[in-house]
Amino acid sequence: MPRMLPDVLKNLFRKPATVKYPKQRRTLPENFRGKPVVDKEKCISCGLCVKVCPDSAITLDEKTKKPRVWMGLCMMCGRCADVCPRKVFTMSKEFELATYNKYEAMSE
Repeated sequence: MPRMLPDVLKNLFRKPATVKYPKQRRTLPENFRGKPVVDKEKCISCGLCVKVCPDSAITLDEKTKKPRVWMGLCMMCGRCADVCPRKVFTMSKEFELATYNKYEAMSE
């Protein structure tokens, strides 16, 4: 116990290592990958995004043949944005995607 006392006193007055998240926000890095945003007007329905998605989170809509992203499965790796020839996918800075309804996690 006496050997621990200097460490306790030293850390008592030190700045905390964590951030008080909801009240205090961190700045996101420039190359941060958040929720993928789909511009369906540019899409040519090539299906490359479906093939490279490691989580199978992207499917092609049966009627329109445009991509849909299931955010409950997406790990935001950015492969869809890298492989798309028309740059349909862009990675946004949005990452707070919690919801109680799993069907709200499907992109339109």
